[in-house]
Amino acid sequence: MLARFLTFLGTWVLGAVLLVAGSALAWRFVAPAPPAFVRLASGPPGSAYAEATRAYAAALLREGLRVELRPTNGAVQNLALLRAGEVDLAPVQGGLVQAGLVDAGANEDLVSLGGILNEPAWVFVRRDADLANPMRVTGRRVALGPEGSGTRALALALLAANEVAPTAFVASPLAGVAAAEALLAGEVDVAFFVSAQPGPAISLLLQRPQQVELVNFATRAAAYAVRLPFLSPVVLPRAGFSLAEDLPAHPTTLMAAQAFLAAREDINPPLAALVVRVMQATHRGRQLFAAEGSFPTALNQELPLPPAARHAYERGASFLHQWLPFRWAVAVERLWVLVIPLLTLALPLLRFAPPVYAWQMRMRIWRGYERLRRLEHEAAEAGNAATRAAVMLRLRALETQVSRTSVPAGYAALLYAMRRDIDYVRLRLEAPAPREGQET
Repeated sequence: MLARFLTFLGTWVLGAVLLVAGSALAWRFVAPAPPAFVRLASGPPGSAYAEATRAYAAALLREGLRVELRPTNGAVQNLALLRAGEVDLAPVQGGLVQAGLVDAGANEDLVSLGGILNEPAWVFVRRDADLANPMRVTGRRVALGPEGSGTRALALALLAANEVAPTAFVASPLAGVAAAEALLAGEVDVAFFVSAQPGPAISLLLQRPQQVELVNFATRAAAYAVRLPFLSPVVLPRAGFSLAEDLPAHPTTLMAAQAFLAAREDINPPLAALVVRVMQATHRGRQLFAAEGSFPTALNQELPLPPAARHAYERGASFLHQWLPFRWAVAVERLWVLVIPLLTLALPLLRFAPPVYAWQMRMRIWRGYERLRRLEHEAAEAGNAATRAAVMLRLRALETQVSRTSVPAGYAALLYAMRRDIDYVRLRLEAPAPREGQET
């Protein structure tokens, strides 16, 4: 019984080993599990970046991920943190690379998950500054925002397009309300802001049209778009800020860069697809400078889109992700990659194992027949009683072994046939030896 069990066990252990080997091979092609912790570079408090990343964090938390939000000075610092591997996702202002304000080579390991909003440059000039061209600020005091901010990067690009060197004016790191108040107080002549919507600082200045003027790029928008291809004109309509106060008093064209969400190229594919869905839920509504459905977008990205993100844009959420929590859906998808090769191996093994087991059962009986054949031959050749007695002892040992052999009921007929054949050989051995000259 033990031998029969070991034979049965050995057959199926071999099948299990093959299945495990196939599973190990398939596992190499399974996407890694998504991380449990995601780090997001944010932006200055109250900025569009801060609001967007706060919405992302809330959505990711609902999906069971832990999230860290890291406040920053803006797009340039976000990009630096992403390159250093200190964050996983970061909103970045478009055009930083194209304008030559950051090293292009360092972006080789970064990808974009899509554009999220238009960020126009709001340039305010004091009316008493006496600037024929508000971009020719040579010798003037200019609030550009702090180092590491997208505002400073875009301001420098706009000034460079007007052939104004960074050393030709007095740069101030003021930003936000502090910059607006400095402009109203006459401490600076020009102030730059980059924002997808009027924040407190821009709102304050729009309500002071007697003191400051919002620069209108309408007459030279096409020229700026040629010199700085990452910029496109957007229009703040008349009374777009305040219908009650009719502010601004006329349509104003601004030059805007498209902000996008950047990630490292090794971002987990299921996580990338999830973030795209979160971006779609966050940004698909109407924006001040974009029609409903314009964002997020996979078009015109200065960094490549990973395959998982492109698939999410083209086909949307899979059936599993529509009905299951994120981690459950990912687990089922990963297991499904294993199920296909497992079934491919298991079905042939299920058909292969029974014949192998049957062959092993027959071999146990056939090995006994091989011994019986040799004993029969020796019995025929035995010339004396001592030799015949020795053969008889070995025959009895074989019979004992056969009687102890355990086989399934389906093979019992072979076993009983062998026992009859042993009896036949025994009868030949027990028959009197023929006398010399007597026919056998």
